Amino acid sequence: MKIEKNGKIYTVRENKASWTVSLAADRVTISANVSKVDCPTFESLKAFVDENDIF
Repeated sequence: MKIEKNGKIYTVRENKASWTVSLAADRVTISANVSKVDCPTFESLKAFVDENDIF
C-alpha cells in the first residue's frame, strides 16, 4: 500500500497492532509506527499522514 504526500511516496505495511509507514530517499529509509488504536483503518491512516507535519 502506498500514500502520496507533497510529492513523496510512503510505503505502508500493515502489522497486527500497528502500521509501519516508510520513506526511502537515496540510501536512507525512515520508518514510523502508527498504532491501530489511533488509526484502525487504512483510510484513517491516510488522513493521519495528511494532517501531521512529521510526514
